[in-house]
Amino acid sequence: MKLFDTLTQTQKEINKKVINIYSCGPTIYDYIHIGNARPIILMDTLIRFLESSGVKVNFLQNITDIDDKIIEKALSENKTEKEITDKYLSAFLDNLNKLNIRRPNKLIPISERILEMDRFISKLVNLDAAYNVNGDVYFDIQKFTDEYGKLSNKKIQDLISGNRVEVDIKKNNPLDFSIWKKTNKGVMFNSIFGKGRPGWHTECVLLVDEYFSGETIDIHLGGIDLQFPHHENERIQFIAKNNKELANIWMHNGHLTIDGEKMSKSLGNVMTLTNFLNEYSSDILRWIFLTTYYKQPLNISDDIIEQAKKFIQKIDNLSKKIKQVIITEQITMSGYIDDNILDEFKIHMQDDLNTSRVLTLIEEVLKDINRLISLNELKALSTKINSLNYIFKTLGFSMCVNVFASEEEKDIFWAWKKAVSEKEFEKADEIRAILISKGIL
Repeated sequence: MKLFDTLTQTQKEINKKVINIYSCGPTIYDYIHIGNARPIILMDTLIRFLESSGVKVNFLQNITDIDDKIIEKALSENKTEKEITDKYLSAFLDNLNKLNIRRPNKLIPISERILEMDRFISKLVNLDAAYNVNGDVYFDIQKFTDEYGKLSNKKIQDLISGNRVEVDIKKNNPLDFSIWKKTNKGVMFNSIFGKGRPGWHTECVLLVDEYFSGETIDIHLGGIDLQFPHHENERIQFIAKNNKELANIWMHNGHLTIDGEKMSKSLGNVMTLTNFLNEYSSDILRWIFLTTYYKQPLNISDDIIEQAKKFIQKIDNLSKKIKQVIITEQITMSGYIDDNILDEFKIHMQDDLNTSRVLTLIEEVLKDINRLISLNELKALSTKINSLNYIFKTLGFSMCVNVFASEEEKDIFWAWKKAVSEKEFEKADEIRAILISKGIL
């Protein structure tokens, strides 16, 4: 399949039996917002499709459980940092369950890798790629001027002159970033540089380096907001240590806005994923994300939520209609699949995850199914429904077109028909309520 690589700005072909993937995990100091869910669902969609095609995927993700934001949250709420991280890690994992996410092969809290982090940073210092200033360790950008900025298409001098970095007299260069921070505030760990804690930009690259044995991984995925400086800083550390690229393909999804405005706590329009999933089904959010090419910005509005609801209702109504057909026509659904539908599905997915075109394909299949029902041409019905359900499962939806009617449901349906024909309307209404609860009417 072809995927767009941010570094080279080209589509790259990937055709391997085993694929190694990394995606940045959350900093667990608060509930994640729905914008954070976009790379999660993008990753899930990609992995599900790869695995449905017989590819083995090794998926690694970190959990940032050491961070200044966690310390500040703990202080403001008069709690320990562990109480904060336990609470929001639990919420994050609950979000993954509700979103029907295929879990990473390894989900590693960075606090479990302090010793490895110490060794990694020491290696960078020994290679003269980083320097120690009285217990604060910084990465030396000037040693890599030919490489730094390539991922985000930024020039070092432009970044400095643009005043986008904080001035720190300890640094050789304003762009040099912290990889070990000396501190006496909050949680501290021992290292050869003294007590402190690791820099955020080093967490991810350490895990990639350790888990994949210093080899270039196939795909690194994340939101466009992480492209600079986080991913840029990850990449340059990996190059410094291993003299090779961190990832063959860098995938970045576009921004998410709420009613046309970028989410911001100051604007008061930050919608947490927990709150969204308490109000709407996960299929609604998944459908919304799949409507737009993942690299493009996406706006969440009442209108698109209503569109998603209508789509899900359409599938629910079709399930009812199919159950009635199965009962009245006394047919049994086969397990066959329409190869033409699946071939088209794969073509769209292999084209840089063209999910908007897949949703169009789904609508076309739905029209075909309804046409077959209206013409009573039921022979090809099951293959089209099975194909549709295969696509739903591969895309990670929890919904499907229900093609099974139990003997009990059949008996209740015919009892309702009999009551209606005999004009026993009160009895018919009682039975009808049962059929509605069972998803037949």
